[in-house]
Amino acid sequence: MVPWYHWVWVLPMALFLRLWLATLRFRCNVDRIDDSEGPVVLLLWHDKLFVSSWIANRYFSRPVTALISTSKDGAWLVAFFKFMGITAVRGSSNRRGAAALITLTRSMRAGNHTGITPDGPKGPALEFKSGAVSLARLTRSPFVVMGIRYFSCWRMRSWDRFAMPLPFSRVDVTLLREPMPAEGEADEVIAARLQARLNETSTGPA
Repeated sequence: MVPWYHWVWVLPMALFLRLWLATLRFRCNVDRIDDSEGPVVLLLWHDKLFVSSWIANRYFSRPVTALISTSKDGAWLVAFFKFMGITAVRGSSNRRGAAALITLTRSMRAGNHTGITPDGPKGPALEFKSGAVSLARLTRSPFVVMGIRYFSCWRMRSWDRFAMPLPFSRVDVTLLREPMPAEGEADEVIAARLQARLNETSTGPA
């Protein structure tokens, strides 16, 4: 439940950000992801969350459920994502992790995608934690790597150097399917491979 006072400033902020996102020049390697066969686990680095809702609504047909930190900052993110058309589940590797995993599993079995930042909620930045692999195993779902490159952006002085693309700038999006975890393959090996894919598709000019 999102406290009412969060909406007082989240709504105007979300409207402003929608206008901001509308100015960006997105280019993607696909016209749309074919998700008719079932839900997937979406992966992106934490510093690229700014454009994640736009990409999810543009390139995927199924609803997306996002895993949001249980930190104080997470409360306004839940409200923001709800306004942007994405349902949020609170949890992390440190707090309520098991409960969040159960909720996300149920959501995926109901047909929804799950979006995860595998280096969140507190880093280290660009270091893939294995929670997303556990979810994919439980639901027998493949991954979609969401690589995002900004050509001009501002960066905050946060642990992830959170980035916001400048209005009217170019954003390249690379969506790559990766198979579900293989039987007998170690989680650490899968995590290392997916980390490499994210880095390959997310590093760029800015």
